[in-house]
Amino acid sequence: MLEKILERANFTDVLIVLVGSFAIVGFWRGTWNLMDYYVFPESFVLSQTVTILAGVMIMVLLSLYKGWKNGGKRR
Repeated sequence: MLEKILERANFTDVLIVLVGSFAIVGFWRGTWNLMDYYVFPESFVLSQTVTILAGVMIMVLLSLYKGWKNGGKRR
């Protein structure tokens, strides 16, 4: 299957993927730098801990609410 995809890929497709990848990485790098600057800027370790815990809590809450998968119907 990968061979078929590589046969159909052309320079434009590869260029779009590369530019998109750099854009995504740049966006998240900027987001992390802003969080480092605004969330407890005096304590790097506390800032990292709080943002990691907040991210994990959001993921747990989203996984507990299964309605987003099946159109709002809870199981």
